[in-house]
Amino acid sequence: MMKPGMGTYDRFKHMFDKFSKEAGKEQYLIPYFIAAHPGSENKDMMNLALWLKEHKMRVDQVQTFYPSPMSLATAMYHSERDPLHRMSYKSKKMAVPRDLKTRRIQKAFL
Repeated sequence: MMKPGMGTYDRFKHMFDKFSKEAGKEQYLIPYFIAAHPGSENKDMMNLALWLKEHKMRVDQVQTFYPSPMSLATAMYHSERDPLHRMSYKSKKMAVPRDLKTRRIQKAFL
């Protein structure tokens, strides 16, 4: 998909903690998660939930994706395709959680 893997977050957090400590500052990262984003499937949310549990992280707030004007994610939501890759009418469609049940399930994982 378009987003980097969780390894990228782990590396960033390690650098963030290191430089915060070197600067003598007490700072915190607050991860931001969106459920039911175009391209996400239930297995993705389950894997994220497992990753959160493994890292002893509890999520206080989760936003469910809502299409908004002028964003790539909204283009993905409506076209069911990834606009960052070459597209044609034959392009493979991506999973887009539209129905209320799927959207609620994805949010519940987090």
